Amino acid sequence: MPVFMCISKHAPENCPAFSAKHRKSTMELLGKIDSLAKKYKIKVVGSWTDFPEHIVYMVMEGSFDAMMKMQMEPLLMEWLSFNLMEVKVLLKNEEVLEMLKKVK
Repeated sequence: MPVFMCISKHAPENCPAFSAKHRKSTMELLGKIDSLAKKYKIKVVGSWTDFPEHIVYMVMEGSFDAMMKMQMEPLLMEWLSFNLMEVKVLLKNEEVLEMLKKVK
C-alpha cells in the first residue's frame, strides 16, 4: 500500500493561531480527519506541526485514487484554500532494496 507524506504550508497571516476563520476550519478538519480517512480507506500514520514554520506534516497510507478523492471533500477543500500542500510518495527501505536488486 503506498505511503504518502503530505506537507502543508500556510503564510503567517493565514495561521489558524491568528485568523479566527482559519482556526475554525482547522479545528473542524482536525476533529474529522480520522473519520474522513476511514471513509476512503486511508490510514493516518501520524501528523505533526512545525508551529514556528507554519508547516504541517501528515503521513498516510492508502491508494492514490483514494487520496485524491479525499482531497475533494469540502472540509479539505476549505483548508486547502489557505494551505499549499505537497504530496510525496514514499517507499519503504525494503521496497528500495528490491528495486536496487533488479538494476543491472
